[in-house]
Amino acid sequence: MRGQSAVEYLLMIVVALTIVAIIIAIMHNVKIAGNIAGEDVVIAYVEYNPPGNDVLGEYVLIKNEGLVDVDMSGWQLKDEQNHVYTFPNGFILEAGASVKVHTGPGNDTNTDLYWGRRQAVWNNNGDTAYLYDAEGHLVDKCSWTGHEGGAISCH
Repeated sequence: MRGQSAVEYLLMIVVALTIVAIIIAIMHNVKIAGNIAGEDVVIAYVEYNPPGNDVLGEYVLIKNEGLVDVDMSGWQLKDEQNHVYTFPNGFILEAGASVKVHTGPGNDTNTDLYWGRRQAVWNNNGDTAYLYDAEGHLVDKCSWTGHEGGAISCH
């Protein structure tokens, strides 16, 4: 009986490890707009005081540093004054790709999204860009003081 118990015990360990491995594999391959797949989406760069017209030149660069595409439908980009840009339904940020969120008007593409504002959002003398997922969880943030020369690399 003792040999059978040891074999059964070993079999239970193998089954448990297999289940854990399957769960990990699923978590790494599922498109989830949250802290699983979305944890690698970052604010990479902010052009907060561009040369020329602020409205036309301001943008925030969002990068997916992960290995899976992320559905950013309903995600939000905000500043300290609670100006809010909401990502359009169906917007997918592919693995390794980036998108510029421009303050001013324009036509959305896979690499450029437009807020459509007529006034600047990002304060030249200091501000914070916040990125929230569709459930309202803070995914990333980037702050500046205005002494960085008009733009800041965040990651």
